[in-house]
Amino acid sequence: MKDNVGVLLPVASLPGNHGIGDFGPSAFRFLRFLKRNNYKYWQVLPLNPVGPGNSPYMSTCSEAIEPRYICLDLLVKEGLLKRVKKFKPKTNFIKYHEVELFKEKYLYQAYRNFLKTPMRGYKKFKKDNPWLVPFATFITFRRHRNYQQWNYWPKELVHYFDNHKSYPEEYKDECEFQIFMQFMAYKQWNKVWRYAKKLGIVIIADCPFYVGIDSTDCWLNKEQFLMDENYHPTLVSGCPPDAFSDDGQLWGTPIYDFKKMKEDHYKFLVHRIGYLANTCDLLRLDHFRAWDTYCVIPAEDTNARRGVWWEGPRYEFFDELYKQYPNIHLIAEDLGDLFQGVHDLRDHYRLPGMYIVEFTIFDLKANSKPTQIVYPGTHDNQTLYGWYKSLTPENIKFLNERFNYPKDLYETIFQYIWNLPSLMTIYQLQDLMKLDDRGRINWPGTVGEPNWCFKLRDFSFMRKIKYHNN
Repeated sequence: MKDNVGVLLPVASLPGNHGIGDFGPSAFRFLRFLKRNNYKYWQVLPLNPVGPGNSPYMSTCSEAIEPRYICLDLLVKEGLLKRVKKFKPKTNFIKYHEVELFKEKYLYQAYRNFLKTPMRGYKKFKKDNPWLVPFATFITFRRHRNYQQWNYWPKELVHYFDNHKSYPEEYKDECEFQIFMQFMAYKQWNKVWRYAKKLGIVIIADCPFYVGIDSTDCWLNKEQFLMDENYHPTLVSGCPPDAFSDDGQLWGTPIYDFKKMKEDHYKFLVHRIGYLANTCDLLRLDHFRAWDTYCVIPAEDTNARRGVWWEGPRYEFFDELYKQYPNIHLIAEDLGDLFQGVHDLRDHYRLPGMYIVEFTIFDLKANSKPTQIVYPGTHDNQTLYGWYKSLTPENIKFLNERFNYPKDLYETIFQYIWNLPSLMTIYQLQDLMKLDDRGRINWPGTVGEPNWCFKLRDFSFMRKIKYHNN
């Protein structure tokens, strides 16, 4: 038995009665499964509202939680709803838009009932979270403009909060509904998190490095991005060509104006990371290398061939972050072909990095360190069994020779990963179930289905788990 093993599974992938995983009984049952099998960590990925392609890494707001994770059955128990019928409870493929249409009508009913008897803590939640009103206003403006991107709105809406302190009175009901959903989402998530603490389970969440342009983050902080006079990005994010891609990767998010941000001590970014860190036990900084060096690409380009590396804010930023949040607990996603400065930055703040076995197993000189977090593969990789099934005959021959021709090569690889030195070892649940790539979560470089759509039908997987930590 190991005491440092965890499981990666997005909340959306939990079994659920309404077409998607949520913060209801399934989350609590999953935590009990982890406890019973001596798994110490649950990595949930970002909890933020999903954006284009249903990606939680391209959210409309860094502080908000995805409303589809609100459990309707719990609202029934609280008396806010009388009854909710089931909706695709046995599906193993999330249809986000259908789930939104189904859940929102019930959530609005719950909101109307809530107005009759507001719950304790609601006023304090609104007071303690000043981002709620701008977020609700942004979502409402988007809906009334047929989801048009904010930099195409009329000027009075682009600069709305330069001249106003609250939402327009005519949109009061819609905005308050958005705030209500955030209140319920946070209330339910905090119950899940408290239960995890009670069981001794550590929650790991994620913070993307970039924010999408169509977000409150960008709308409210537009002057801190590299944009033209009409707020269209002049440079966008990505990764230059490398051994894996002649065109590189074009992500397309706007680029921070770090010179401008320096003037107010990186207030926006410090708050963003600090806020997210207060919603979990450990926060993984996605694309950590960008704090040292980040790639910029001309916004008009259709590939990343002209991408160049610029120097990030480095120590200056992290000194500010730790000054304001001295007890913050972070993980560095330090993957890729990195400059030495990335390693130095990570090590200066004693941040644990990551070690991906699917990337390293063919390098006999590679080995993990006790300060690293070991993964067979992350949510962006193949499942371990999917990866194994895709190996070439040459790969199989190499691994058979490396492990002295074992009876069961896959089992040997699994145990090799299990026993590697690590600060913690995180398996996707799909790896414990020995699922192939039909259980894969995300294919980087692609947008939309089937990315982020994997969902467990029910809890029968508990009987099918091949690898228990007992």
